[in-house]
This record gives sequence, structure tokens and C-alpha cells, in this order.
Amino acid sequence: MIALAVALLAGGVLLATTHRTPTPPPARAPAVAAMEKPSVAISAKLADGTDYTPLFYVTASVSVGTAPTPDDTADRLLLRSPTGDRELHRLAKGRYAQFLGFTAAAGRLYWAESSALAGGGYETRLWTAAVEGTDPPASLTADMGAAVFFDSEFDLVVADGRVHWIAAAPDSDTRTELRSVAVAGGPVTTVAFEGRFRHTAWPWLLSVDDAAPLVLADPLTGERRTVTKAAAESVVCTPTWCRSMVTAAGDRYLFDVRHPDGSARRRVPGNLNAITVDAAIGGRYEIFTEYRNERSTLVAYDLDTSTMQTLTENTGVSAARAGVVWWAEDGEWRSVDLR
Repeated sequence: MIALAVALLAGGVLLATTHRTPTPPPARAPAVAAMEKPSVAISAKLADGTDYTPLFYVTASVSVGTAPTPDDTADRLLLRSPTGDRELHRLAKGRYAQFLGFTAAAGRLYWAESSALAGGGYETRLWTAAVEGTDPPASLTADMGAAVFFDSEFDLVVADGRVHWIAAAPDSDTRTELRSVAVAGGPVTTVAFEGRFRHTAWPWLLSVDDAAPLVLADPLTGERRTVTKAAAESVVCTPTWCRSMVTAAGDRYLFDVRHPDGSARRRVPGNLNAITVDAAIGGRYEIFTEYRNERSTLVAYDLDTSTMQTLTENTGVSAARAGVVWWAEDGEWRSVDLR
């Protein structure tokens, strides 16, 4: 069983319109300079002519993504780097594979695979592989419970020698299962934690219950912090930064950034749409698309300097995770490491 819960955080990924609302007063739009960090480009097609879709970047030059086989009978998970392309795994099209929760730590890649079983039902399995080298991937466990993936960079967290993830408790239980397994595999540990939560920056959890106050919780110490928010706000947070969104007249979305206690609040100017469910990519940037001159422009808002930088002035597909932003442009995938 697998639960996909991006809808719980829909406030982070919504399309904006062009209406401009004067109340509350928008911040003065700074001059938008080009991103100082250079982008890395790879072809959107593999040597065999199939289309490649990146799902995660370890660095700006090392990506992991999917491509069909040339005969379109299977889905492949590939690692692409300057030294070449490497197939990590493949599953027949009839398995309806989903590759989820990518993260990397200490030279290793971790991810989850959900796929249909021959006898019916689905299985979600946790995998790992070295980023470099040719050793085959290893399965760590299939005991993932009702694993929940939010399309967040914290869906899998590697900490204290273990891989951690969130699972839904059985039936209508309001608790969250905090599950983990050693990075080398072994038995899974499950801890029931009161409330509905997802992982954010380790060891903190962020509540995802719209009917309850927004809370940051540390399961190691028991500390819980209520995040200040207005009833009309949709808010996502790390322990350091929050991004809030409100709907203004004309279905325009207004974004503010601030700390969880409400301090240092400021408006992010522009006709924007957030592209991730996480706040503070790389601990420093908010990534948006902005409709500008009848084109979708990808921009990065620097939380430290309150300035905006343009990544590209014409993109359709874009994503960001763990400090790396990537987008499709002119038959290529381009990426920038913001860390």
C-alpha cells in the first residue's frame, strides 16, 4: 500500500494568475538579476533515443531519473554522471513502477519503489546503491508499512545510521508511524507518534492535519512548537523558515516568508507559483515560477539577502530538491546546485 499525500500541502504548488492585489501592500520588486551560479546541461534524450526524466540530483552533474526501454516494455531507473549512464533497476511496464523519496548520504543513494505484484496488490520496497562504482543496488526492506510520500526532499531521511520514513497508522488512528531501518538493512523499527506529521529538517516533524494547529515537533526530545498562522494562510515550514500563501482577489496567490515564530516576515514580490512542497531549498532559497512577458520564468528568492535571481526565462517543467534546481529547456535538462 502506498499513500501519495501531496494534496495535503497543495498550498505550496498552485498556479498563479495575473491579477495584482494592492492589499496587503506588496514588497517593492527588486531588480531581477541572472543567477550567478552556472547551470549544467545534459540531453533530454539518452543515446538509445529514449526520453530521460530526472527525479533527483545528487549534485548538479549527477542525476537519477527514469526512461523507458527502447521497445517500451519496461521502465528503467538510471544514474547519469559525467562518467556515463548506469542502469540501477528496471521493472516491466505491467508493474506500474513508481520511484519515490530519493535522498543521498555518505556516497550512497536511497529510494523507494512501489510496484504491482503478480498476485495482486502493491509492494513498496526501500533500495540503496553507491553513487559511484558498478555494484548492483541492494534492497534494504519491504517492510515499509503504509508509506506516505509527499514529494518532499524529506520523504526519506538518513540520520543516525538509519533511513527514516513516515507511514500511516492502521484504520482511523490519528497517530503517525515513524519507521526506520539501518543503512545496511535489517529489522524495521516502528514508533507511534501522536498526530499526523511528515519529516522536515532532521529530527523535526511538521504536522499535516488541516483541522489542527500547525506544529513543529521533535520526537527525540518531545518538544512541540505551534507555528503562528492566520486562518487563510497555507504554510509549510522547516524549523528555521516558513513559506506562507494566501489567495487574493482574482485568484492570485501571495507568498510571504518568515520564521516559524512569525518574525522577519516579508512579502516575496511577483506573480508567483511555488514549485516545491518544502520551504527553504538548501536552507536558503525559495524557488518559484513567475509569469513574465507571456513566458514562465524560473526564479530563486534568496532568504538571506531578500533578492531574486533568474534561473531561466523560458521553462515548462521544473523541480527542486535538496539544494538543486532543475528544469527542461530546448531539448535539455539544466540544473543548478544552490548549496
